Amino acid sequence: MTIEWVNHTDQPVFIENIDKQRYLDPAYLDLEWQSVWRNTWLLAGLESDVASPGDYFVFDLGREQILVSCGSGGDVQGFYNVCQHRGNRLVSQERGRAANFRCAYHAWTYNIDGALNVVPYEERFAKGVPCEELGLQKVHTALWSGFVFINMAPNPEPLAQFLGPVADILAPYRFDKMVVVEDQTVELACNWKAVVDNFSELYHVDFLHPQHKRMVDCCNDTVHLFDNGHTGLAVPGATVNPRFAVPQAPTDIQSAQLVSLGLDPEDFTGKVMDVREAVQRRKREIGRERGFHYEQLEDNQLSDVWQYNLFPNTIFSFTPEHLWILRPRPHPQDPAQCVFDKISLVMFADPELAQSSAEILGPGRASVSRSGFLPDDYVRPTRDVFNYAAVLAGEKTMTDTIDQDVELLGQVQAGMVSAGFQQTWLNDDEMRIQHFHNHLHKCINPVS
Repeated sequence: MTIEWVNHTDQPVFIENIDKQRYLDPAYLDLEWQSVWRNTWLLAGLESDVASPGDYFVFDLGREQILVSCGSGGDVQGFYNVCQHRGNRLVSQERGRAANFRCAYHAWTYNIDGALNVVPYEERFAKGVPCEELGLQKVHTALWSGFVFINMAPNPEPLAQFLGPVADILAPYRFDKMVVVEDQTVELACNWKAVVDNFSELYHVDFLHPQHKRMVDCCNDTVHLFDNGHTGLAVPGATVNPRFAVPQAPTDIQSAQLVSLGLDPEDFTGKVMDVREAVQRRKREIGRERGFHYEQLEDNQLSDVWQYNLFPNTIFSFTPEHLWILRPRPHPQDPAQCVFDKISLVMFADPELAQSSAEILGPGRASVSRSGFLPDDYVRPTRDVFNYAAVLAGEKTMTDTIDQDVELLGQVQAGMVSAGFQQTWLNDDEMRIQHFHNHLHKCINPVS
């Protein structure tokens, strides 16, 4: 039972415990805003939401809102969501399609490329209205694998340079071909970094998520550390956790995977540890006829669950057939609060390839959607926003796993306030937390 380390940086791996004030101090929140959020590439949304001229969405981040739109020439652009007349928030809807952007206050109107082209009673401005100077103020935008990234820095490094080798490693998963099936946002009583920390280690899984022992092996994983604070994790899937007693028959989750692939779970009685390889082999055999492009994926990728964290706040948890985008966003003023997005995407069958609409299940799939062909009546789901109290009350769910995390994170934040706690005490299994905080420190203190 071992963790394999792959360090893609030229920096040594080390543990250095983290002072609790990073999670509690409003002054530190201010430092993060200036040094991290305003100077880093951030995943703002999905390219599919701005696919045609006039499509737009609003990315709400702490003290700013960014209006991302598809311009008249089909290019994706980002603007500060603020009218240049008196500072009113220009667009109030989260997502939509517009012929132009009209301020509700005084009707200043901008075209979808951000140019100011209507000013009511323009003749009453004694100093005139220099429309060419008063267009919407731009931020940098870039596209990768179906995602829109924005950067508010004056001259940021190219997105490809920021992502480094992560972009090539994740390319075979074809995230840009996946389709949104669920969009949720929960308001949490914790610092945004507590969420990142939670999804940067498996140390807690055996205790907080006992159901995982039925589908993944969290003690024989591979950890990757990259420049710019990014990290990766590969967890063997279609298997069981060998820290616990290995069952005689496949678990319910393994059985569902086997049946979805046309295999009989009873054939694996007494051979539960053979299921993972059988799933890999069977997906390779029938993938194309089911409409899935597995050619660029290695065998272990066909069965395993990967999780890659992009600094500062984007967490991808995925298999070849599904993707969760997990994204905490900071509160504008309160370090003890954040909002947490969970956007679920599914890889539907390629109709030009598939001979069958039968689904292929993997860990994390059954609770998200059916696969097969994309329904003709598909409508992109709207975002469901709620407070974590609704999760605790059982009124809302983000899956058992995420619900369990949500319940704990508020307690973590409350415990950090205690005079009886001063700093984290990390172990080697939590090295991804350390790597993230090391880069955070470097951003805020570039000389030290």
